[in-house]
Amino acid sequence: MISYKHLHYFWPVAKDGSIARASKCLNLTPQTISGQLGLLEERFGEALFNRVGRNLELMETGRQVLSYADEIFSLGGAGRNAAQSP
Repeated sequence: MISYKHLHYFWPVAKDGSIARASKCLNLTPQTISGQLGLLEERFGEALFNRVGRNLELMETGRQVLSYADEIFSLGGAGRNAAQSP
């Protein structure tokens, strides 16, 4: 089972290509995010990122996961907006 929390940590890293930048956005330590990404990769049984210098590039599975995460968070935002509408 994939956790919403894992996707929440994965999403900004995938978008920014950097754990350091995502850690500032999420207000978490890079170690926390790195650990959660490791758990997510274990769940998929393969790497989601390829390290290129200090940046991370998505591998094919990572691009698929990002597509799912985009859809999930888009639906979550739409649901939240609908719930707040009068």
